[in-house]
Amino acid sequence: MQVDLPYWVALTHFGPFGAVRMARLARRFPDMQRAFEASASQLIESGIEPKITSRFLQERIHINPDALMRELELHGIQALTVQDEVYPSLLKQIYDPPAVLYIRGELPDPERRHIAVVGSRKATSYGLRVTEDLTGDLAREGVVIVSGLAYGVDAAAHDAALQAGGITLAVLGSGIDNQSIYPSQNRALASRIISQGGALISEFPVGTPPLKHHFPFRNRVIAGMCHGTLVTQAALKSGSLITARAALESNRDVYAVPGSIHEPLSEGPNNLIKLGATPTTCSADIIGIEPAKPSQPPYEPANIQERNLIDKLSKTPTHLDELVRALNIPTPKVNSLLSLLEIKNAIRHEGAGYYTRR
Repeated sequence: MQVDLPYWVALTHFGPFGAVRMARLARRFPDMQRAFEASASQLIESGIEPKITSRFLQERIHINPDALMRELELHGIQALTVQDEVYPSLLKQIYDPPAVLYIRGELPDPERRHIAVVGSRKATSYGLRVTEDLTGDLAREGVVIVSGLAYGVDAAAHDAALQAGGITLAVLGSGIDNQSIYPSQNRALASRIISQGGALISEFPVGTPPLKHHFPFRNRVIAGMCHGTLVTQAALKSGSLITARAALESNRDVYAVPGSIHEPLSEGPNNLIKLGATPTTCSADIIGIEPAKPSQPPYEPANIQERNLIDKLSKTPTHLDELVRALNIPTPKVNSLLSLLEIKNAIRHEGAGYYTRR
């Protein structure tokens, strides 16, 4: 641990000291204790604006470096500075790497390929299915999946990686203590990420709420930690495209899943493809090899009725009414078969009466 780590942590508790201003302090002072204790003139000489300097001097008296370190220990959080050898090497290469990374869990081997998987919080069943399929294949090949723990595509990517026995990292736009995790409904998912060998990561200190302006900063960390970014489904103006743009600015690969020209959530990926992103329809488009097959064999129908129903399904959602017409049997019987096959994990209900084959 760096001797002056408590002062790095303390300085990040002053909101205006983001990555750029922290870099100025690190260049000017031999250590961060001296930066924390500096006079107004010394801070201004280092490139900190007079108004920011004045505000910091007023707030500094309320910041206790040692107490902050005890708080990190209480929450099981590790702090890494940009000067640490184990700080993620890819992230260190971007224009404005976070001065301090807060981590709960374990960072994987940096030599492993890291791919960001991002997309809409309101993804369609198609977007979620594509995300799950591609992410599961990547995770089975040892790729580390990085996303943002949001609803929709992010949560689907994390879950699929875990289901495949892989490692996934969640980068947050808030603190990573339990109370700060956002959205709160994904706290159980966050716990699974840590318990299966992954980590929660943020540049924001303990107790930081998920403010709207934090998420573009979060997105650049997601892209910065990865060799490439995959966008599965996103609107033309969305945080996912901010992540993709950050990847391009850092000279990283961008992959995009093509979609219908009539689907608003495919406008983002389709436009990325126009701009040069790699069209992606299978994980081989990202890793260059065909993925390993899941260890669990496909479900074998128990009788002719199950066989007939499964044969009518594909990965494109089919509505209950269409199945009733195709099978020519009463709706209650079809409903019963669907429920049974769903329990057997042979099919999945996509919502609103639509079903797909696993």
